[in-house]
Amino acid sequence: MTVVWAGLSVGAVYALIAIGYNITMTFGGTFNFAHGALVVLAGFFTWFVVVEQGMPWWAAALSGAVLGALVAVVEELVAIRPVINKDSHALLVTTVGALVVIEGVLMATWGDEPRSVPFFGGQESFTLLGGRISPVDVWLIVIAVGVGVGFHLFARRSLWGLAARGATSDPDAAKVRGINVAALRTGSFALAGALAGLLGPVLVPKTGASVGITITLTVFGFVALAVGGFGSFLGSIVGGMVIGLVQAFGNRYLGVEYPPLLLFGLLLLILLLKPSGLFGQRGVRTV
Repeated sequence: MTVVWAGLSVGAVYALIAIGYNITMTFGGTFNFAHGALVVLAGFFTWFVVVEQGMPWWAAALSGAVLGALVAVVEELVAIRPVINKDSHALLVTTVGALVVIEGVLMATWGDEPRSVPFFGGQESFTLLGGRISPVDVWLIVIAVGVGVGFHLFARRSLWGLAARGATSDPDAAKVRGINVAALRTGSFALAGALAGLLGPVLVPKTGASVGITITLTVFGFVALAVGGFGSFLGSIVGGMVIGLVQAFGNRYLGVEYPPLLLFGLLLLILLLKPSGLFGQRGVRTV
């Protein structure tokens, strides 16, 4: 059971990144490949606030949310808006470019040395259902499920969520009905960036803060998104947990070099058999 808890906690990290991808896709119609870099930025910022400045974790969460939202909005204005009417390949290039820029800023600011932040909920592991689990793992699993369900309900029951989904499906029709499509897209980036910054104090005790993990989080978060389904927040939860469990059991029984092969094999299988993912929506535009 310890392996299961380990897989679910790592899967929760991937699920939260997949949820961030889905926020900009569902509410803004744009895939943001730089979201993983925003999560790493939140990790470094959490370390700076908590360890360097000696401030409480909630100060890092609130200020991180503001920073994440601001950086994401700047990205949308600079890397998305100028090419939004061109083909999807242009958006892919500009969001990858944004990822590289954020990575470069992090490297220039904090270097490549990994940082760690103690979890505010304690460090002592305990036994749950026959397996050992730490407090941060419990928080990650609960938060991933709660955030995914919350955004699922928000997308389907709130006026903003319904308007954004309509704008994503048919931007021209949405404009005719008076919906500000550009504002919705900018708001979706701000929301995804704020979520990344807000969760910094929970994510960084698990992942650490290191420029080197940017690509890992970005790619595995995308695999979780693809498996769970493009446009599905509940699918993001399932996809993240599946990826985490495959990685944990692969590490345990096959060795650390095999899980990436298993995960990309699973990704290829999903893309071949069900390109929209297990719970994906056909109407969402993807890159």
